[in-house]
Amino acid sequence: MEKMKTESTKTLCFLTGIILPAVLLIAMLLCLASCNKTDTVTGSREKVTIVYTESAGSALVHIAVAKGYLTEEGLDVTPQSHAFGKTAIEAVIGGKADLAVASDTAIMFAVMGGQRITTLAVIATSNKNMAILARKDDGLSRPADLRGKTIGVVRGTVSDFFADVFLTSHGIDRKRVEIIDLQPDEMAAALGTGKVDAVSIWQPNLIQLQKDIGNGGQTFFGEAFYTFALGVTASQDFVMQHPEAVRKILRALIRAENFAKEYPEESQRLVAKFLKTDKAFMGEIWGVYDYRISLNQGFLFDLEDQSRWAMKQRLTAQRHMPNYLDFIYVNGLQAVKPEAVSIIR
Repeated sequence: MEKMKTESTKTLCFLTGIILPAVLLIAMLLCLASCNKTDTVTGSREKVTIVYTESAGSALVHIAVAKGYLTEEGLDVTPQSHAFGKTAIEAVIGGKADLAVASDTAIMFAVMGGQRITTLAVIATSNKNMAILARKDDGLSRPADLRGKTIGVVRGTVSDFFADVFLTSHGIDRKRVEIIDLQPDEMAAALGTGKVDAVSIWQPNLIQLQKDIGNGGQTFFGEAFYTFALGVTASQDFVMQHPEAVRKILRALIRAENFAKEYPEESQRLVAKFLKTDKAFMGEIWGVYDYRISLNQGFLFDLEDQSRWAMKQRLTAQRHMPNYLDFIYVNGLQAVKPEAVSIIR
């Protein structure tokens, strides 16, 4: 009898030694899973409005929304569509949105205008987002042929800046050409009627204009002297009051960056659907951009170069160069992807 008790006790101890730790482990795993899901699944979501531009350059925002990355970070996102980065930033300044996707030029003009905005990250860059499109039948086959010609630009935008830098880089005085202020949707007709000999335009309008003009067109890029940058901006007050939301947004965009690299075809389909455009057209323009989350010294220099241009052309009342380090929020990206930050402070 005593032997049986001893054996029973040993068996019980053996089972207890195996089962109890297993039960505790399962309970702990369930607890951890529950804890990890509280904010992103069952908790109250922070409402954020993001204004994006109607271009493939905003692809990472489109992907982050379509794939639910922002939602999984615990955010309730309302996306808004704007044609230009300038109006997108104005929505942030006016309190109608929390974040905006805008070009480097739009960001520069906002800062030069005294607005308290800050850039969280650059989400796309391109050496072929901007170009001068000219008519070959007007004798325009090389940059030097632009002397004495008429160029259409969207005044006070990256179109205007690119035209000026392009002319300067090719030794052409701006006074030697006639600059006409046009809206993007007016450029095709202006080229067709001969109102202008060339236009300075961005993507995707550039590709459409190239198709309209056909073999009669000549495209001049500026890879050697200008890199377009598209950034995510917010008011400084929003960043100070919502630092965790900023990190969540950046994490979602980084996931979108990784998805775009791994699944380019699916990414193009998602963005084409988001922008209500043709996937084949999206495939044409996809390679124009480098979709990479970053904050680097080149972006800082770009803003300073554009500020000098704006002051020279008297497009701003500001007469002094701002310290752009005060208008770039490094801490957010530094926290979630430090290797993407190379700005020297």
